Amino acid sequence: MSIDVTAPRPSDSHLALILVLAVLAGALLWFVALKVHYLTDYSSASYTPYFWPRRAGLIPHLAGGALAITAGLVQIWLGLTHRVGRLHRALGKLYAAGVLIGSLGGYYLALTIPGHLPYAGGLFTLALAWQITTAMALYSIRTHRIEQHRAWMLRSYTVTFAFVTYRLVSIWLRRWVLVADDPVADDIDTLLAWACWSVPLLLAEPLIQLRAMRLPQPTSR
Repeated sequence: MSIDVTAPRPSDSHLALILVLAVLAGALLWFVALKVHYLTDYSSASYTPYFWPRRAGLIPHLAGGALAITAGLVQIWLGLTHRVGRLHRALGKLYAAGVLIGSLGGYYLALTIPGHLPYAGGLFTLALAWQITTAMALYSIRTHRIEQHRAWMLRSYTVTFAFVTYRLVSIWLRRWVLVADDPVADDIDTLLAWACWSVPLLLAEPLIQLRAMRLPQPTSR
């Protein structure tokens, strides 16, 4: 006796994916509009006193992150809809380059934060998680493990999107939670240095595993 499990229609799953990507793209555009002055106006007036002396790390961090987050948005659509041709491979290389550049800038910023070890540790670990998840995605595709590659890319992009997650949640929390002002990192900044990537990863993992469970399993003879 066999059990027939009806898979969702491609049009339905594509519509859900389009809606998710549209929300992510909207949040990304908001973040770019908020931070683009760092890349378009290279002057002390454009930077805060906190970032101006450390601009050597901030600029590659933002540029690499912007490259990865933009290329990754397209990669999710191409990968999950099985459009894995030349464009997908080219954007994959751009994404990996963006992660490398952005994470190196992130390490620099984390290691040059004056004091605030918990805050610096969160940002350093964010850069580390960014590199590890991306490296696993690259290793998976190099060894022709396609589904593992897709799963690790989803994890990698979850960490990549932490830049936007941090800012969105920070603005929301500051409307409801009052904390003592700090020129470097207050309690909300310290919390989000860890939570902006670890909590989304925790929430994404069951969805990644549920997706894997819905894939057709090889039949045993």
